[in-house]
Amino acid sequence: MPKSPERRPNMQQIADAAGVSKSAVSLALRNDPRIPEATRVRIQRFADEMGYRRNPVVDSLMTQLRAGRQPTFQANLALINCSPLKDLSQNHTFKRLREGILQRGEQLGYGIEEFWLQQPDMRPERLKQIVETRGIRGLILIAALDLDAIHGSYSKFWYDFACSVIGVTHLNNQLNCSSNDQYLTARQATQKVLEMGYKRPLLVLPAKDDALLDEKFSAGFFSVSRHLPQMDKLDMLALDTEDIATAVAEIRKQQPDVVLTNKLELYDALVEDGLKIPKELALVHLDWHVGIPHLAGMRQNNREVGSAGVDLVVGQLQKNEFGAQEHPKVVQIESIWVDGPSLRSFPD
Repeated sequence: MPKSPERRPNMQQIADAAGVSKSAVSLALRNDPRIPEATRVRIQRFADEMGYRRNPVVDSLMTQLRAGRQPTFQANLALINCSPLKDLSQNHTFKRLREGILQRGEQLGYGIEEFWLQQPDMRPERLKQIVETRGIRGLILIAALDLDAIHGSYSKFWYDFACSVIGVTHLNNQLNCSSNDQYLTARQATQKVLEMGYKRPLLVLPAKDDALLDEKFSAGFFSVSRHLPQMDKLDMLALDTEDIATAVAEIRKQQPDVVLTNKLELYDALVEDGLKIPKELALVHLDWHVGIPHLAGMRQNNREVGSAGVDLVVGQLQKNEFGAQEHPKVVQIESIWVDGPSLRSFPD
């Protein structure tokens, strides 16, 4: 007869061996931060030596049960505002990213404390002292628009914590990130207008915006437009927000039938210049939100992006992972197409 496998220890047996309670074992095996790190490591060592293995079926059932409960307070996370704007609600994208972070934190039982990196008296030493004094072990970086805007003295600061970057991936120096999938956003928008009957799309956005996003907008656009007839292939038009009139003149010269952009100011300038939208020129906004119902566009689901960033940090905390990630995760959230009156219907 084959030898029957050895019986694996249960949590009570591990608790007896380690001299702790059964609930402490349960928390330690989930890397719960409510158990001191040294105690977690000691309990996990006992479990490993005794041959304990997690049951994935039971884990799944317990996760479902916990999801139905009102979450208990776990800890505080720090939301680090890296932008020049102290008030994130002044930017509709930042506003929704922040809302997603706050909502997901509440769902999981985490409080969110907010810090403004550009505050005049803020320095790495002071910020570290504050967050450590308050027992904060997880950081969420939002609105990191420019590496130069973050003082170089912060370059290693993030690696003492569980950390994620929200909205962009260029700060991914071995840090986990969540962002919209701008490549698919532009690609799907371009495909959509061609399916509707438009023939000559033009991408118009600031070059610095495209560069910030690793040129994903232009890559998504060109992945579709390169298949157009040569006469309808238009290069990206770099938009200078301080000189929009030049872009309007160039649009009139190139004569696209639809413009894809991320700047509402361009729509206003086109209308002011006398172009009838959508009769003479259609327009798609690549970062659509409820404040622009007169436009069609792509809703980037920024609240979901913020929520994903919280999940990344909480996942690190639960696994007791801090500092640089050997294999950083990049979570990308897809956009949703939104119809609007800035596009006209073509006869069947």
